[in-house]
Amino acid sequence: MEIVSLSIPYLYIIHLTIIGVRVGATLLFAPIWGHPGLPQYLRIMMVYSIAAGVSAITPFNPEAYTNPGLIIPTEFLIGMLLSVGVRIAFAGLHMGGHLISTHLGFSAAQTIDPGTLNRSSLVSGFLTMLGYVLLLASNQHHTMFKALANSYIAFPVGTSIAPQQWFGMLIEASKQMFIIGWKIALPVFIATFIVDVAVGFISRIQPQINTMVVTAPLKILVGLMVLGASLAFMPRAMGTVIETLVLKK
Repeated sequence: MEIVSLSIPYLYIIHLTIIGVRVGATLLFAPIWGHPGLPQYLRIMMVYSIAAGVSAITPFNPEAYTNPGLIIPTEFLIGMLLSVGVRIAFAGLHMGGHLISTHLGFSAAQTIDPGTLNRSSLVSGFLTMLGYVLLLASNQHHTMFKALANSYIAFPVGTSIAPQQWFGMLIEASKQMFIIGWKIALPVFIATFIVDVAVGFISRIQPQINTMVVTAPLKILVGLMVLGASLAFMPRAMGTVIETLVLKK
């Protein structure tokens, strides 16, 4: 007669929990899976279901769990650094949207950004949602899962990382936020600047024209047209920063 063991697998629970720290930091810091609109129980189920699959192929090393006070913060830092490239790319989209809204006069119209639960302009919300679509359409979420799985080969559980392995690359990757924002906003800036110059010349020729009434809707019309035309180059503007891993072995 086979006896069913009712003993609690403490070592496996510890192993699953430690792996869940890195998995949770990677997914919940990413733009889509970290969306505040997702219920908490779905987040917990998603993190631990993926952690259970990863723990099945990750070897258990009892010596790596001798100092949990050091392992847990390190695992959280590694997971957060795995998805920081995606977060920087979306911060660049958000910045570009704010620049365009301010220049077109849309900054007064504020909405609630579902990703950050803060006030956001209309163009920023639109570009952020478009970024979600591009992220899923280009299968970059698969790249994140591959990077998460490969991180256990490059950085096994219990590995300590030095600031030299990530701090310099994090600063370099952070610069891309401003570059992406200006790449997206620059076509609109140039087009509206040309409109301002043209209206200025016309007002010198025909002083009777009320330039304040003409300029505002004309800038909005031209700005939105240029923004719509430049969306085709949005993936190129984002470049490869969405795939950037600021952590090196």
